[in-house]
Amino acid sequence: MKITDIITKQDLGEPYDRLSDFLELDDIVRLEQEYGGRQIMFRRHCADIKADYPELYITLGLEKAGEVMRALGDMRVYFPALRRSASDKIRDLIVTEFNGYNYYQLARKYGYTERNIRHILSASGKIRCRVDENQLSFADL
Repeated sequence: MKITDIITKQDLGEPYDRLSDFLELDDIVRLEQEYGGRQIMFRRHCADIKADYPELYITLGLEKAGEVMRALGDMRVYFPALRRSASDKIRDLIVTEFNGYNYYQLARKYGYTERNIRHILSASGKIRCRVDENQLSFADL
């Protein structure tokens, strides 16, 4: 499952929401893959985008890179991972799609471990540890 299947432009936080007016969601995902978790200083006026910001040029092309430079110019920008923006939606989807037995399938689908899936479900109240009144505990031994 791709991140674009989960989030929309409305789910984006800073700085991505500034860029959503002129970049498509796929462009924003590529930008996040290149710069995610990094802080970049953008200069509004640079002589050569290809030379000064080669990753930006390669990722988006000259025209879109120029738009990004105009929108974020003269700013130090931190690009967070989009997975964090989508985590609430992913958690809701996991809780909704859980049928009582599909831990493994949900883990593969959303890129989590089964343990994380169980933690998400228990935090949501969807599953609880049930103790049978006739069940022995270690204290009874």
